[in-house]
Amino acid sequence: MTLPSVINNNKSKVFQTSLQAAYTILQEGLAKMSADYGYTITSSNFERRTNGEFYNVYKTYYKKIYDCSVLNPNESVCMTRNNKNEAGLSTDPSYKTFSGNEIKTSIFDDGQFVLPNGMLIMFEDTGYSIIYISVDINGKRQKPNRWGYDVFTFQLMNDGKLLPMGAEGTDYENTDNFCSKQSKHYYNGIACTYKAITDKDFWKNL
Repeated sequence: MTLPSVINNNKSKVFQTSLQAAYTILQEGLAKMSADYGYTITSSNFERRTNGEFYNVYKTYYKKIYDCSVLNPNESVCMTRNNKNEAGLSTDPSYKTFSGNEIKTSIFDDGQFVLPNGMLIMFEDTGYSIIYISVDINGKRQKPNRWGYDVFTFQLMNDGKLLPMGAEGTDYENTDNFCSKQSKHYYNGIACTYKAITDKDFWKNL
C-alpha cells in the first residue's frame, strides 16, 4: 500500500471507531433520561412542544465543555445558523454534504453542545415528533466536516429506539439521494449513518 492509502485507511478506522463510540454515548443519555422520567423517552413525548425543548433536557445528562445553545452559537466550535446562501438557505461554509456540496444547516439548528472528547452534538427538534441527533465525531475544528465522513445523524423513533439514519423506518432511507457521491441534494449524507455502522465496505470506499 502507498503511504497516502495507509494514512486514509488509518483515518477511516479512527472515524469508524469514533462513530461507534458516539452511538453508545447518545444512547446512554437517553437511557438516563428514561430512568429519571420513569418511562421510555420517545419522539412523541416532545410532540407540539417548543423547538429545542428536547435538547434543553437531554443536554443535562452530559458534562459539556461548551453549550452552543439554540441562538447565536460560538461559530468557532459550533455549526453556524446565521450564514445564508443566495437562495436564502442557512449554510455553514465549514461543512459539506457527502458529495462535497453545500449543506443545509437548518436540520441541526435546535441546540448544540460540545463534549469533553471534542464531539459536537447537534439537534433537530421540530416539536412534531421529529427528533434527529447528529454528531460531528471530531468537532468543527477538525476536518473534513462532511456528512458520512465525520458527521452522522440518528433519529429518535416513536418506540424510543435511536436508529442510525438510513435504517428501515427512518425518515431518510433513499441512499440514491441521501448517501451518494453523485447526489447534489443538500441533505446528501444524512442516510450514510446506517451504512457506516452496518456495511463493512463503507469505510473502504470513502
